[in-house]
Amino acid sequence: MRSMVALRVLTIALFAPYLLVQALAAPNDFRVISGTLLEPARLNPDTAVAVVKSDEGPVYYTDLRAVSRIPTVERGAAVTLVGFEGARSDQIAAQVIYPPEALSEPTDVPLVRSQRIHGRIESLAGALLVVRVADGKAVTLVLRGVSAKIRGLLQRGDVVTVFGRPAETDFVVTGIIQGQDLTR
Repeated sequence: MRSMVALRVLTIALFAPYLLVQALAAPNDFRVISGTLLEPARLNPDTAVAVVKSDEGPVYYTDLRAVSRIPTVERGAAVTLVGFEGARSDQIAAQVIYPPEALSEPTDVPLVRSQRIHGRIESLAGALLVVRVADGKAVTLVLRGVSAKIRGLLQRGDVVTVFGRPAETDFVVTGIIQGQDLTR
């Protein structure tokens, strides 16, 4: 009897590393994927779906319909996707897509990097969003290019991370991620 138990424990110990399934995310979990564009041959603002091979190896099928600003890049370019896992682990519903860093920007044009604002929604009226950040400051954002469907998911009190770039008169939002508030 002891030898049977010992044999089972030994067998499990030998094969357990091969049986473990990596559970990194579940449907609707926030994901950031960096990788290489496989399809289409040229990603542009009219593209609805893209295939990206991550730097870790897996291939992801990406829904780009919620992305307000899709950069124009060629197959083989490095891209970073920010979004949510779909029904399958190889599906991503992207909210933001970042192209490779521009290497040959003209020197007379200032390079404006994407910024991130994290806080709690204080108010939402149409395309105007007010987010209260950690230092207590209220930041007003214009949700240009963010669909009414996405805006409809946002509620006062939600914790959000907003991605975008400052423009001349306002902040151009390129993506919004609703976070979980663990203090509620």
